[in-house]
Amino acid sequence: MRNLSLILSFFLLLFLSSAAFGQSQEITAYAPEKTDLSKSITVYPNPATDFVNIKLSTLDASTTKITLYTILGNELPTDKETVNDHEVRIRVKDLATGYYLIAVRDEQLQFKSTYKFLKR
Repeated sequence: MRNLSLILSFFLLLFLSSAAFGQSQEITAYAPEKTDLSKSITVYPNPATDFVNIKLSTLDASTTKITLYTILGNELPTDKETVNDHEVRIRVKDLATGYYLIAVRDEQLQFKSTYKFLKR
């Protein structure tokens, strides 16, 4: 009898877990839109020597804030140039060799994402 109650408890727990998992899938059903937006941004060339280009396929370069950070998280001053409506170029020629982070933010779309690149 005790084993039967343990087995029933196990199946009840399994059922509740799967029901909760199903609800979390419904809640996160809209997350792929943000993921697709972050995948539409390209940082190239990587590794870079003189410049890094940030191609913002679906974001507007004039409203997007781009910030450069060291791998430790210290913000660096940058020389940014808007190439066109969807592309920005950052001069990295004077940076030391190593990894750096580029933060891309768009307040209107409530979008934030970070990209890593290597400076040679």
